[in-house]
Amino acid sequence: MQFLFYGAPIYTLWDSRPRAEALVVENGIIAAVGEKNELIAQFPGAKKVGLEGGAVIPAFNDSHAHILSAGLALTRADLRGCQSFAEIQSRLQDWIAGENQKGWVYGIGYDQNLLPESKHITRYDLDRISRERPVAVRHTSGHCTVVNSRALELAGVTHQTPDPSDGRIERDESGEPTGVLLERAWLLVERHIPPLSVDEIGQAVRRICEVMVRRGILSASDATTGRYSGIENEWRGYARALEQGARVRMTLMPDYDQVVKAGWLNRRQDVVVPQPHPDLRLGAVKLYIDGALGPRTAALKEPYADGSNSTVLIYPPEEFSRRVETAHRGGWQIGVHAIGDLAVDLTVQAYEKAQTAFPRPDPRHRVEHCFLTDAGVVRKMVRFGIIAAVQPEFLYHLSHFYRSALGDRADRGMPIRTWLQAGVTVAFSSDQPVVPGDPIIGWRAAVDRKHKTGFTVAPGEGLDPLTALRCFTVGSAHAIFDDTVGILAPGKRADFAVLSHSPEKIAEEDVKVLTSSAFLP
Repeated sequence: MQFLFYGAPIYTLWDSRPRAEALVVENGIIAAVGEKNELIAQFPGAKKVGLEGGAVIPAFNDSHAHILSAGLALTRADLRGCQSFAEIQSRLQDWIAGENQKGWVYGIGYDQNLLPESKHITRYDLDRISRERPVAVRHTSGHCTVVNSRALELAGVTHQTPDPSDGRIERDESGEPTGVLLERAWLLVERHIPPLSVDEIGQAVRRICEVMVRRGILSASDATTGRYSGIENEWRGYARALEQGARVRMTLMPDYDQVVKAGWLNRRQDVVVPQPHPDLRLGAVKLYIDGALGPRTAALKEPYADGSNSTVLIYPPEEFSRRVETAHRGGWQIGVHAIGDLAVDLTVQAYEKAQTAFPRPDPRHRVEHCFLTDAGVVRKMVRFGIIAAVQPEFLYHLSHFYRSALGDRADRGMPIRTWLQAGVTVAFSSDQPVVPGDPIIGWRAAVDRKHKTGFTVAPGEGLDPLTALRCFTVGSAHAIFDDTVGILAPGKRADFAVLSHSPEKIAEEDVKVLTSSAFLP
């Protein structure tokens, strides 16, 4: 069956025909784009479907999310915006009262930067929620978790427990753990949480896919697959979600350590996915080198503006470079979480070293987040085709992090216009559930650079609306090697969103996603 869609201007982002009046779709694939009357004559049997709205655009592609985590977060206590310990405690108690009477008590979106004196909540504050049940609240950055005394007891964490090499256990003046676990110190506790079943994974993925589809996101990448239950188990859970009706094309980026555990280091020879599905793809291998600005664990060349000295390098530079080279030689595209300028430098140096020693055509290695860069690093990114995979939605929700952590250096952050002018490929995403994952907010922030309270971060780095949109569609498709999406052209997937206004109005009007092709015939 053929369908002819018309009624709103179509922004194809296809260089050969940037605008169209109509498009014809057959079996989910675009057959033609062009003038309405021409397509009616060319496809007389096509069923006509009128679209009411301000514009049609390619569907958004969230090229760095945490899909499973975002699905799980929908069922946990939401602590975003809490400005006092009492408010955090109240929301956790309300969550417990809402049919959550057993097992772990979970909160997400906690932010100590919003609390008095920017001090972390502690185990003793969470003990007031429960001393019998383990309690864990996850920092909005995803790089810090605070737990209560029961959780520490289950994990056997005491004043004698040494800091792991890739994290830090914060302690009080007497040396006792405060419950604040920075970076991978959280794994000391997490390994005592029962693993998720395939059914639980599938349910969580399906839940968040329903949210994404309503927001016009029809492609998304999970940026650390395998951490909850192993690559193969999680892959099966994602496949189950798709089989049960999830309508998002998903790319999984497996965690490096999980790749090693699964015996998948040689991607060309050793990878056999356990449950193939046409809308489930294997993407880049994921590595971390530093933390985040919110909890002050991102690796900087200069001290934090508030005097914090809690930088974390997940691996020593030599070990990190060895891992990058191993993955590169194994045929993997690589995505490295790197936020601070020191971390970005180390990442780009490792990519340069690996590609120089073992050249590969078009590896498309990525720097995830890539907040602070200098001119030399940018030149190397252009030379080696390294992609900046960034989250402009952070500018709207998290710029208070940047101001308090970096001071004036915050205005050097996420310089998207500079990157694009230099020739860097930029891919947009959300990193949800770190932020809600609304592409309209991210798109607008890439244009106006405004925090939700009204101040701006580096306004000169703002983009024009269509360039920003391309980063959320064409750029993201490039970053995941998916040439079936990103533009509306013959032969491409008919993945599109209908907007209330034209794209050019993104910073001026209350632009909304009215519907997407997932809801249409």
